[in-house]
Amino acid sequence: MIDETMPGAGEGAPAAERPTAVLPDAGAATGLTDLQRAEIRRLAQRADALVEASLSANTRRAYGTAWQQWTAWCLGFDLDPTAADASWLAMHLTALSETRSLSTIELRRAAVLAIRRRLGRPIHLDDGYFPEFLQGLRRTKGARPSRKAAVLEENLRAAMLWLDPDTAPAPKRCLRDRALLLTGFAGGFRRSELAGFDLRDISFTADGLVLFVAGSKTDQERRGEEVGIQAVPRSPLCAVTAVSAWLAARGDTPGALFCRIDRGGHLTCGPDGRLQPIDTKTVARLVKRVIAGTGLGAEDFSAHSLRAGMMTAADRKGVSLEAAMQHGRWKDARTARGYRRHSSLWQGNFTGKLLADE
Repeated sequence: MIDETMPGAGEGAPAAERPTAVLPDAGAATGLTDLQRAEIRRLAQRADALVEASLSANTRRAYGTAWQQWTAWCLGFDLDPTAADASWLAMHLTALSETRSLSTIELRRAAVLAIRRRLGRPIHLDDGYFPEFLQGLRRTKGARPSRKAAVLEENLRAAMLWLDPDTAPAPKRCLRDRALLLTGFAGGFRRSELAGFDLRDISFTADGLVLFVAGSKTDQERRGEEVGIQAVPRSPLCAVTAVSAWLAARGDTPGALFCRIDRGGHLTCGPDGRLQPIDTKTVARLVKRVIAGTGLGAEDFSAHSLRAGMMTAADRKGVSLEAAMQHGRWKDARTARGYRRHSSLWQGNFTGKLLADE
């Protein structure tokens, strides 16, 4: 049983690898003093704070990790990471390319460039070399995205049978997990949104429930947005029914809607008496655990599978892309289409007719 009061371990930084390319002009390797190296490490620790106002929490964590790794790599060559030029960044990314995916490499590049700008020490990429390097890297690594499978209606039906509060050893946890999964699917919510919901963010109407999303990946200025989920009482997948059952067990204590539950099955309160939110990693673990419980391979699924499932199910039912985008709060149509896990491939597909008997 997972103790959700324990924070998840962060991603470990990979060991720096010595690049095989010819070293650039070593003028940047200045023979740093101990005082300079201490200041560099201090700057590395402040990297998250420098981007806090403009980036989401997940992006800040990723950028902070990337900057720490860039710093460690540079110090391995006695380089100042706030002064190393584009050729050194190219070598750093080349070293990463031996073990990391293209998406990870692109994120590390963006992080280093962004933090260097905020430090007032931008890396200049206007000499033509770096764009050509990136083009060659993309052609070599390939740009095919790695996508997790979508959680679909049939998966959720099996999950609801597996998460039976009448037979589960921890019925409150079971009720919470049912409500979280069905809400995540019906609302197309990101894991950060599910973990961030407060009790005050939910209200009920004659048609269903309304959830207020205070801020998200596509709402960095936190204007907020309401998402409605209709009640379908006769369906075992009704999120409104599941949330109502969970709230009856949760009670009206202020705090997180989907709160932490300890090993003993008790809801976890903080020093202020408010129920504590679950970690976003708990959402991911929940999806994998439930999927594994239904007999499918957990490695093919993630927390994002709920969001992909909503879009795929909407596409299956003939919901317009525009309506699905508005409900799921997508801003870019190309991105939204990528969430339809192959469902649209079969609408109007004629290939079966090519081999059919006359």
